Amino acid sequence: MLRKHSGVICVAMCYILIGISYPVAKEAMESIPTWTFTLLTFLIAVVALFPLSLLIDRTNWLTVPLRDWTAISVQALFGAVLFTVFLLYGLPTTTAVAASVITSVAPAVVLVLSALFLKEKMQMKSLVSVFLAVISVIVMTLPQSGGGTGQNSLSGLLFLTLSTLSTSAVIIFAQKLSSQLKPLTMATGVCLVGAVLSVPLALPELRSFSLTSLTQSQILILVYYGLTVWALPYIFFFHGIWRIPASTAGMTVALVPVASVLTSALFFGAAITSTELTASGLIVASIVVAEMKFRRRELVAPVKS
Repeated sequence: MLRKHSGVICVAMCYILIGISYPVAKEAMESIPTWTFTLLTFLIAVVALFPLSLLIDRTNWLTVPLRDWTAISVQALFGAVLFTVFLLYGLPTTTAVAASVITSVAPAVVLVLSALFLKEKMQMKSLVSVFLAVISVIVMTLPQSGGGTGQNSLSGLLFLTLSTLSTSAVIIFAQKLSSQLKPLTMATGVCLVGAVLSVPLALPELRSFSLTSLTQSQILILVYYGLTVWALPYIFFFHGIWRIPASTAGMTVALVPVASVLTSALFFGAAITSTELTASGLIVASIVVAEMKFRRRELVAPVKS
């Protein structure tokens, strides 16, 4: 039981760190081309993690089996590159509400995929937990009075759907393609492959963007993002993902917007609405339900004298 709880905490920390980073890095992400930003932050993560993999895990990268490289590459492809590509192509042509609704169904998608491909049983508490997680994100992103206009394109909705599938696939593949590598080594490998896959997408941007134009504050944010969105979250993810069911891991994805909203309110002066408080409460409830252990009361027959 302790092993499962620690797994939930680790995976939850992964998505909490990702959520915290969005308001922190927002300005830099808007001023630096997307794939240049992604490539640089991946490289920073590799620089931080690679020496640690040699010193702590004593990983011999030349002898890593092909099976493990396959698991690493799949995680990098779906968790970083494809997810980012689909999200960036989908957001400009969809409304915020549509984007929120589609991306918030990730816990439900993971639940269905885990039943289909991992043969996990759909327990009632899992269904309730996922339902609460999905509803919480939808509630959080409902437009306030007077807002929420816009048009949705079919292509935009399709790209957002694909981004949600990519997020869900990461959790399923992590369970399906288990590896003997330690979490630190897995995180290093994913960041390394992610950097390699980002190069072709970043090269066109680098023709018109000079790295020498980066300011000191932008560099600090790049370092922060590389460590707290790629390096640390992946370490937490691989520490916990093999200790818990995929359906439970999928539910924690809903923590991303909660962490983002709370960070914006606490450190950037953003106001928290009653809607956001309600949504945060639903997230907490979903985690509690997922971790509750229900026991059936056994009927004991009376002893005859």
